[in-house]
Order: sequence, then structure tokens, then C-alpha cells
Amino acid sequence: AKREMVEIFRVLPNRVVEDVARMEPKTREDLTNIKGIKDKKYYKYGKEILDIVKESLVNNKIDDRQPFFLPTGQTGPLAGQAGKNTILPSAQSVSREDDSAAGLPRLHQLADSRNDNIQKEKIYSVSEFLDHLNEKLMTEEARLKGEITSVEEREKVVYFSLKDEKDNSVINCLIFRYQYEISGVKLEIGNEIIVNGYPEIYKPYGKLSLKTSLIEVAGEGALKKAYDELRNKLEKEGLFAFERKRSLSELPETIGLITSSQGAAIGDFTTNLGSYGFKIKFIDSSVEGKQAVFDLIKAVKQFKKIKGLDALVIIRGGGSLESLQAFNNEALVREVANLNIPVICGIGHEKDISLVSLVCDIAVSTPTAAARVIRESWDKALEKLNRNESILVNSFEKYLYESKYGIERISFSLSSKFENILQKFIDAENNFLKIVGNINYAIDSARRAVDNSASLIFSNYSQKITDLKNKISLFEKAINASDPERQLKLGYSIVSSKGSIIRSVKQFKKWDIVNIKVSDGEIEAEVRDVKK
Repeated sequence: AKREMVEIFRVLPNRVVEDVARMEPKTREDLTNIKGIKDKKYYKYGKEILDIVKESLVNNKIDDRQPFFLPTGQTGPLAGQAGKNTILPSAQSVSREDDSAAGLPRLHQLADSRNDNIQKEKIYSVSEFLDHLNEKLMTEEARLKGEITSVEEREKVVYFSLKDEKDNSVINCLIFRYQYEISGVKLEIGNEIIVNGYPEIYKPYGKLSLKTSLIEVAGEGALKKAYDELRNKLEKEGLFAFERKRSLSELPETIGLITSSQGAAIGDFTTNLGSYGFKIKFIDSSVEGKQAVFDLIKAVKQFKKIKGLDALVIIRGGGSLESLQAFNNEALVREVANLNIPVICGIGHEKDISLVSLVCDIAVSTPTAAARVIRESWDKALEKLNRNESILVNSFEKYLYESKYGIERISFSLSSKFENILQKFIDAENNFLKIVGNINYAIDSARRAVDNSASLIFSNYSQKITDLKNKISLFEKAINASDPERQLKLGYSIVSSKGSIIRSVKQFKKWDIVNIKVSDGEIEAEVRDVKK
């Protein structure tokens, strides 16, 4: 990592190192079967890793308690830590200064001398030798700057050549189509560019080429020009339009985060989120320089598959236009534009805002500001809650005071009314005693009246009964005189048809059925003729 000036996990993540310690690979096949070590990693570090494992196994067989590669009496960071699962750092990851400081032997020199002896004894075929060279060349990854002298685009690969302006030295280069498209730089003859890659010999022709993984424009002026051209292009497509912006949902809970785990941005962001219990789904990604674009695009695509996110946050510290090239990449901008969740960008720049910031839904200048955007609705909710709590307490105290005052007022009123009721009760009692005396007198008077009126009542009653009998007799005579039955006995009859009494010949029709009622029965007859 120190030799290549990269972060440690770029060489091997901890998980891969643990798998190496656990599985103890002895061959290339064993090593490449470990997830995270493919052919490219094997070419760069494979033989050194296998040598370290081999030395570890040999030393463990001698004495598991012996420290690794430490002379007798030597102390150091590895002293007393030897054991079956102990893994020494890669020989090339320790500088010469580190070797002397720690008192460790120069492991890479031992490994090189051992490999040199083996190579002197071995006779290679041409193919094996070219493979061997390619293994060595893969460790020579570098950044080159030069002028484009030729370009040939094919379906899957783009071939081009770079020339050194000083002595016209030329190197042939190639880049796979998908890497070329992600780079976002149009190869045109005469332009000066910077490329990342490593040399490789094409076996069928023995031709050396630079296998390129990334292309950048060279110079601040060229970067600014490319930035302006791409910005104008995307702006015309409407990717930066305000109408496309999505607002952040109220009270977001689950947040996606893309940044480097090694930078200060992640600490600034998480520290300023507050204690609202956010669920943070984090994907570690490089954020420095244009080579970070591959990591960033991969992270965005991963988040596109994750459901339940309320927002995606992309952050890093400020930097120059050159260091922020990845965030001005067309492929990354389009990936961000196609997300279906709000995107918040905290990517600072002293002059030009990044294109990713322009296409995102909410753009701020720092990771701290991004955290404040996320927590803003929660801050407002908490402020509203505190305000409502204060209002509720004040309202309750006011209601309590008013209720207490009301109870006291009612209590006084009840007390006054009770005294009035008591006085009325006393007055009523005195009136009652007076009335009782009057009642006794009235009862005696009533008793004398009853005694005197008894005979009068009976005489009046007898007269009333006689008068009533006379009236009933008169009513009886009147009823008998009006009784239809009496009329029938006198020779009259009642004729009816269909339940109705017949009073006119107009009610008859020929052949109608009629009912004739006489004193001792009924006759049913048929009308043969009607005479008016």
C-alpha cells in the first residue's frame, strides 16, 4: 500500500486477509479461489502472498511459539505474536525504513533472491515467459500524459496511441468500450490526455500496449472546457431542470450514504445528524480523482436495488476541479438522474459546482450541511413538539386555575344557598305546625258537615235514581219505535244488493241478484225487469 501510495484496503480488504489466514493457500488455484483475489490481484501480489503463507507454515511446524523472523532477544511489534493464524504483512508493503525501524529482515529481498534462483534453473516456453512478464508488468500500473496521435474505435475495444511532446516517444494503448464510455472523454487526435493503466504484452504478436482503465483530459483549462461543454449538453437535455427536482419526504428514517470511509466527510456527516435514530446504509467508495468514478457508479447502482430508502446522500470534502473529476462524469450524472429517490449532494468546490450537484435534488456545499438537510424536518418536529408541550402545560395550568376558581365560586354559592334553604326549612316547619293546627280545626268542621249532609245526600241520590229510570224508559220506547225489526214485523222488508241498501230503481239492473230481508229470514232473488 505504501509502495503504490493507496489505502490499505485497496491492496486487500481485511476480509480477504482473514480468508488467506484461515485457508492457508498453497497454489495459485487455492489463492484465486478466495473471493476478492482474481487474476489481476494474483499477478500483482500472488507469489508474495504464497511465499508468506509458505514461510508461516514452515516456521509453525518448527515451533509454534517462535516469533516470525525475529532474531533472538529481538523485540518489536510482532514479538510473541506468532501462531498458526498469524499473518505477516506483505513483503512489499514494508518500506526499507520500516524494516530497519522494526528490526525486521528485508523479506522482499529474500523472496526476490529465492525467485531469481528458481528462474535461473527453469527453462520457459515463449508463452510461459510472456505470462511471466505480464505478471511482472501488472505491478507497474501508472498514470501517463501524452498527445493522441491515432484513434481506432471497435465494437468492444478502442485503440489509440500517445506521443511524448519532448522526444516523440510513442506507446500504443487500448481501453475497453465500457471503460471508455464511463471516462466520458472523446479521443481526438492532437488532444493531450492523462491515462491510468498498466503495460501488457499481446502474446500472438509480442506487442506491448498500455492497458488503460481510465482517461482524463490534461490541464485545468482543458478540464474547464470539458466541464463547460458537458454542462451545456446536459442542461439542454433538461437534466438540471427545477421541475425534475424531488423534495425530501417529511421525517426521513433510512438514508443511503456514499463516501470514503477514510475521509473526514463521513465523520462530519454522522456527527451532525443528531440523535434521531436514522438508519444509515453505507457503501464505501473512493471520492478522489477521476478514477473514483467506477466506485461511485457501482455504489449508485447498488443503492438503486435497495428498497425502503428515503434519500441518498453523496458527500466528500472540497477540492480542485481536477480532484472532483469523478463528479463531473457524464455516466455518473446519468446514473444519479435515473434514481427514483431524492439525492442530496454535499460536494464542495470553490469555483464551479459539480455536475452531480446540479443534477441531484438538493445540493449543499459541505457534508455538515447535508446532515442538516436530513435532520431539518426532525428539528422542526422536535421544536413543534416542545412548543406544543409548552402550550399544553400552560393551557393545563390555566384550566386548573380557572377550575379551582370556579370550584371556590360554586362552593361559596352552595354555602349561601344552603343557608337560604335552611332558613326556608325553618320557616316551612313553623308554617307546617301552624297549618297542622288549622287542619285539625278543618277536620272537625268537615266531620260535622259530613254528618249533617249524609241524609241530604241519600235523599238527593234516591231522587236522581228515579229520574234516571224515567229517562231510560223514554229512551227504550224511542229505540223500539225506531227498531227496523219492528218495521219488518209490520210487513216491511229491506232490499239490498252487493252489501248496499236499495233505495231507487236506478240501482237495479236486469238479472241482478238481490237480498230481501223480512222479519223471520232472508230471500235471495233475481231481477227480471225494472220499471220506473
